[in-house]
Amino acid sequence: MQIFHLSHTDLDGYGCQFIAKEFFSHIKFYNANYGKEVLVRLNSILDYIMHSTQSAQNLLASKFGKTPKNSSVKQEINEKYLLLITDLNLTLNEAHYLNERVSELKIAGNNIELLLLDHHISGQECADKYEWYHLDSLKSASKITFQTLIQHYDMLDCTRKEWITNLSEMINSVDIWLEDGYKFDFGKVAMNMISSSYELNRFMFDEEHRSYKFALIESAKEFLELPNGEVAFDNALYEIKKRALGGEPKTQTMDTITSNAQVELLSTKKHLCTIHYKDKKGFLSYSLGGISVLANLFLRCNPEYDFYIDVNARGNVSLRANGNCDVNTMSKELFNGGGHKNAAGGKIDGFKESFAYADIKMQIEYILNKHKED
Repeated sequence: MQIFHLSHTDLDGYGCQFIAKEFFSHIKFYNANYGKEVLVRLNSILDYIMHSTQSAQNLLASKFGKTPKNSSVKQEINEKYLLLITDLNLTLNEAHYLNERVSELKIAGNNIELLLLDHHISGQECADKYEWYHLDSLKSASKITFQTLIQHYDMLDCTRKEWITNLSEMINSVDIWLEDGYKFDFGKVAMNMISSSYELNRFMFDEEHRSYKFALIESAKEFLELPNGEVAFDNALYEIKKRALGGEPKTQTMDTITSNAQVELLSTKKHLCTIHYKDKKGFLSYSLGGISVLANLFLRCNPEYDFYIDVNARGNVSLRANGNCDVNTMSKELFNGGGHKNAAGGKIDGFKESFAYADIKMQIEYILNKHKED
């Protein structure tokens, strides 16, 4: 069974996913904050399932002349899917849209199950209408997820049951604010740990960002049952973060470790992120922010690039160069901005916000091509 798991972006949301991976080996994670991003992520999942099924059908048709109707071969296209949504309450319109799309996939022959586990009382109307919408306002989503999954599935490693049970209880205490609950003060440290762990941007480094937060959650295991464990954990977190990012806590600053980790990851994305301005080669990132150190390090480590651009969620543009490109002129020509030869800024006219990197790159390339034509 293939699991697609969409969850929120706080401790409870990532906690649900951390718990889910203890039960499923084939699981793909997605995260969303509230607003437009929820449907964007849901559509990504549903489109992926639809295209996967179509590809399998086309493959079988090429083998047999047509898709077999009564054959064991049909199992190849009859994979079971579970779309799991946690710690996100949908609006009635969103729930209706999702229900319709899943129904269409089922009619097309997809074996897909939909399950939403949440605790926000604002979703009551949806829970009353749809049987797949499970709401329990007295528990955190992490606790609901653990209790639901342990009832219906086996854990991949039973020796971790006590740890995962305690983790779900700790998150439950802080997320629904039970001051006399299990390890409430520890939960406050863990909540802040997740909310302040912005070292790897989730739009550029989706999987790595999530893995980083999973590593931080896993690190709590060593401290959770200690006397005054919350204090020991709080004191140790800075070094834990440094190690999780691949650095050496005793000899490297967090800035150095973070920049090195980001540049290493960005360097693996050259085939996706390269752009061109006249005869200059550039790298485009989205929503990283504060790129002065990062961009200069990237350009030093990747000398084939002449400039670096980062676009934020409002369409503001930061440009950096390392002596090989005049980004001041570039910013004036393309983004109504300016600055210095090696550092400049501007703004994209008519910028359309998106949660997908490909959309941002398309807007930049349109500007570059339009300028080339002019």
